[in-house]
Amino acid sequence: MYNCQLPERNALLKEIYTPSFSQFEKGSKEYWDLGRSGKVWENYFRPFEFEFRPKDNESIESIEIFEEKCAHLEELSSIKDTIEISTKDLLQRMIVSFSHQSCVMEGNSLGIEESQTIWERMNQDYNIDDLLEKEGAQFPTPESLFDKPESEIDIIEIRNHLLSTYFIFNNTLFKSKPEIDIDNIKKIHRIILRDTPQEKFNVWGNIQRAGKFRTVSMQSMGYHLTVYPYGEEVPALMEKFVQFYNKNVTNNNIDDENYIHPLISSCHILSTFLHINPFYDGNGRVGRSLMALYLSHAGYPPPVFQQLDRKVYVNALCKTQAQKDPIPLYNLVVGAISDILASHSCLPFEYKVCLEKIAVGAINYIKILLAKVRNE
Repeated sequence: MYNCQLPERNALLKEIYTPSFSQFEKGSKEYWDLGRSGKVWENYFRPFEFEFRPKDNESIESIEIFEEKCAHLEELSSIKDTIEISTKDLLQRMIVSFSHQSCVMEGNSLGIEESQTIWERMNQDYNIDDLLEKEGAQFPTPESLFDKPESEIDIIEIRNHLLSTYFIFNNTLFKSKPEIDIDNIKKIHRIILRDTPQEKFNVWGNIQRAGKFRTVSMQSMGYHLTVYPYGEEVPALMEKFVQFYNKNVTNNNIDDENYIHPLISSCHILSTFLHINPFYDGNGRVGRSLMALYLSHAGYPPPVFQQLDRKVYVNALCKTQAQKDPIPLYNLVVGAISDILASHSCLPFEYKVCLEKIAVGAINYIKILLAKVRNE
């Protein structure tokens, strides 16, 4: 597939990198300093900006009704406040469902009942806090968690994601201040890849390790014009990602003119992390975990995409990253979270039925917001 698309991709790479790097002698200090800064990739894609580039023939609702639509996401916020259980208890209940669907999206074959059994056995036979607190502590073996030898890797993946989700929802990260740092992200990655073939992986003679940023170049398997930064660019871009995440997590004053609703920001956080693609493997699971952490601090449950075709999810990300069209991703996330809010809300049934309409209204609001950004 990629051979026939290679000329188009190479042309894009030249468009991104040649104007800046051609100013310096290849291999010079200035050349490498520019590469390690990540500025060339960042300036081209502007991943940390709230931006929308609509197609020329795209019709967007009139800006005059912007104010009318602004209320829809706040309606979801109001419904969130009617949930019958605390945010912490809801998150604990969702550890299995969130971890399971995140693994299934990466091809894991275990069912939700099997994931539930693994979680119950870990809680019954092990002290999970000790497993996570002691760096390098041995995790439970697959055979001790589920009797299915042919699915050993799948069991390990579920086990790891359950532990990383617990780490986020019930352990250090959720109890601490909402800001994150590079070490937090790397620890999540180490947990996610523990005891998997990708924990230590040889790529063309370059050893890639769990908890370490990749040092090799990668190409998207979803869309050939999605360009990940080179390995040399990743550390600087991840420092900026952490700043971007922390800026969003503290921007919670609805009266602030720069306020962006948490559901919108969470999608931006996910797509930006996955566009940087900082690790050789496990980026999807880590990215969804960071999205869940951000939403939990904002008082929202993480999205659990029920029976979602992976192609739809990947296409939504590709549109956001390569085409600056985030509407499909927003649609998936708002819809999934609306379903969770409806199932846990104490509102009367007739109000729950209205949630679907509210979610649609929220998407319309987002379109108007994007139109406003475009016209500024």
